[in-house]
Amino acid sequence: MRGPEQNLPGLSLPPTVVAGHLRSCAEELAETLRGHDEAATLGELTEVVTQLVAGQRALAHALAGLAGRVDVRNVALVAAPTVDLEVVTEVLQAAACAASCSAEALVEAQPSLDCVRESAGPDTRV
Repeated sequence: MRGPEQNLPGLSLPPTVVAGHLRSCAEELAETLRGHDEAATLGELTEVVTQLVAGQRALAHALAGLAGRVDVRNVALVAAPTVDLEVVTEVLQAAACAASCSAEALVEAQPSLDCVRESAGPDTRV
């Protein structure tokens, strides 16, 4: 979450800090959901999927942004081998596409998840 001080123009965290936070949060979520304890209700899990869709879409945009920064047309990278720039750009673009596809797959599963939640009850712990 962003605090008010982070919404000020010109004030942002370095990408490495944001990426590290993303990784920590993803690891914590994975650990919570991998556990065998009844950690969440079906209603909560539905909200988790909604948040994951938004996160995957944001990740797709971030990866596309990275691809744009290492593009062979970036004059700051003139000393780098063109073939390596092309490989990195292509891989980042493919990763962006995969993240976007992941988000869309989750969206397509949403009606079934809603049916499960409604059938078993949103307060059912799983």
